Amino acid sequence: MKTIFQTLSEIDISDKIKQKLKMDYLPWSSAWAFVKSKYPTASYEIVRTPEGCIYWTDGKTCWVETKVTITGDEPETHSEILPVMDNKNQSIPADKVTMSDVNKSIKRCLVKNLALFGLGLSLWNGEELSDNAKQKKDEDEENLRSKQQALMELLKKKVGENFDKNKLFDHLQKIAGSKNPNNIKDIEKLEKAIADITPLNLKDDPEFGTDAPTKEE
Repeated sequence: MKTIFQTLSEIDISDKIKQKLKMDYLPWSSAWAFVKSKYPTASYEIVRTPEGCIYWTDGKTCWVETKVTITGDEPETHSEILPVMDNKNQSIPADKVTMSDVNKSIKRCLVKNLALFGLGLSLWNGEELSDNAKQKKDEDEENLRSKQQALMELLKKKVGENFDKNKLFDHLQKIAGSKNPNNIKDIEKLEKAIADITPLNLKDDPEFGTDAPTKEE
């Protein structure tokens, strides 16, 4: 059983990364969507001051704090703080802080908070994908290529058994959305196509036959 950290650190976030002032960042909405898709009961809260204010201050600068709870085998809770900063990542003086600045910092703090659970943690080191995510991405791509190749070999085998090529590939399109295995990028669809086509035989499924005589069984 994978831990929460292992699960979230393996997520490929590269296609959601944005850039501002030559710095990569993961939008809070994408980060939260990733987490909720894996852990629907995950929750976060804004840690307030004793007076109920949503940001903290020492009179010179301000900061915000969030707390996230994710339930795997057991609930895990982590909190994180972040200075209220401008677009250049410079701390804003307390007398210049606006609620818009605070709100943006809360969302950025949430993303940083989620990094403690493993999601996009490598971004804080200037990397795009963590080693775990890179490894899983490579494994997924290899698995996809393997399934595509297996389906192609299966189709060739069926054609060699006197299946009508056009009928066979039309059938593939109906069940997987494409006649070309290399264009099918969903492993579940590839597996479904393989499971569907493997047991076909011309004795029980004569509609797939050609004019050529079939092999007697």
